[in-house]
Amino acid sequence: AAGVAADRIAEQPNSNADDGITEDLLDDKADNDPTMNGMSNSLTAGILGFLGYKDIMRSRICCSKFRDAARTTIIPWANGKNSYSLSTETKFRVNNVRKYKAMVVMTTALPNLQQIRLHGIGHGNKYCDGKDPDEKKVASTADWTAYEIQMISKFTKLRSLTMYAAPLNGRYSVLFNFPLLRRLDIHYCDYLEWDLDMLAGLPLLEELVVLSNDSLTGNIKSLSVLKVTLEKVYIRRCKIEGDFMDLAAFPRLKSLNLTTCSLIMITGDMREIGGNDFPMLEELDLGEGVIGAKCHHFQRISDVPSVAEAIYRLSQRDPPLIKNLDCVYWSLSRDSPEWYDRNCENGHPPPPFSIDFVRAGSRFGWRWKTISAYSCASNSCEINWLDPEPDRESNDYDVYIRELQSIHEDIFCFEGYHQPPSEEEYK
Repeated sequence: AAGVAADRIAEQPNSNADDGITEDLLDDKADNDPTMNGMSNSLTAGILGFLGYKDIMRSRICCSKFRDAARTTIIPWANGKNSYSLSTETKFRVNNVRKYKAMVVMTTALPNLQQIRLHGIGHGNKYCDGKDPDEKKVASTADWTAYEIQMISKFTKLRSLTMYAAPLNGRYSVLFNFPLLRRLDIHYCDYLEWDLDMLAGLPLLEELVVLSNDSLTGNIKSLSVLKVTLEKVYIRRCKIEGDFMDLAAFPRLKSLNLTTCSLIMITGDMREIGGNDFPMLEELDLGEGVIGAKCHHFQRISDVPSVAEAIYRLSQRDPPLIKNLDCVYWSLSRDSPEWYDRNCENGHPPPPFSIDFVRAGSRFGWRWKTISAYSCASNSCEINWLDPEPDRESNDYDVYIRELQSIHEDIFCFEGYHQPPSEEEYK
């Protein structure tokens, strides 16, 4: 078994190289003693590392050798990159009191556990309140049984930490002090008080995923302490602010999602994205407060041409920052001084205050349009083209002409207008 384990690890020289186990296993491969007693503690620990945490905890009762080896066993982090575990049970879920008590035991029995998920631990149970807790929540849970959370700091090799609707109230610095952590997920922890500055305690963080955390605050500029490591930032429905362009120079950032909701105050202008900005970005989704974001509401009609050109340019990048122009849903804001109401007399269509991109063959453009609430028919202004017309001798030209005719069928009420008419012209 020891030989097989060493051979398998030798096939993956980069797997968990930072924990030193691979070298120890290969050194022990030449051991001539085939018995269990002849195996070193590091080799035994390496073999146990192929198992899930449940099997390792069970194996501890077999003998003192397994018990000692379990204390140094590292269960590979199943992050899709360097996992060589034979088991899928690499992430320990704390979702009831029994699991909580098991976690307490594992702080000494299996301290090198790399993945933990903290969930609710049953009705009437919570974690001890942190600093500056919400007093109303404290009062409403005063008769609940409280469990200590500080001991989680003993998992010093933690790579992935998830908190999903965990009963936390207040600030817990211990949850943001893991020097080897690669991924942090926090979902629906409304009373967990923290700000983005606290991420400085996670210097190797690669992925940050936060959803519906009402008590998160801070400016995204604070993420600069993780500039050289961050690959994914996903934050929704949180009280954060800042300009998304503060992350433009992050060299490894591949996915940025700061999507809109009433609590997010992310600003910026996608026209400012230069050729050297976001060099590795493959996915970009921003809230409506960012000029050019997919659901942005424009204050000025005159801004749209330059923004449309910028978005089209970004869709042509390699890799493209905008993968699907059909998912752009722009409109003129109702707060705009250029907005006016529909004139219902004489069958007037609504004003053309929506914007979409169109394609005919290989040629892209954009237009102002309106869709009646009582009909699927649309009335469109003239197309503002972003590409030149295809060559008449090209294979694409016939397709272009055919699809162009279909697009022109929507242009009748606002023929001759490349942007919405003024209120006087409309009336």
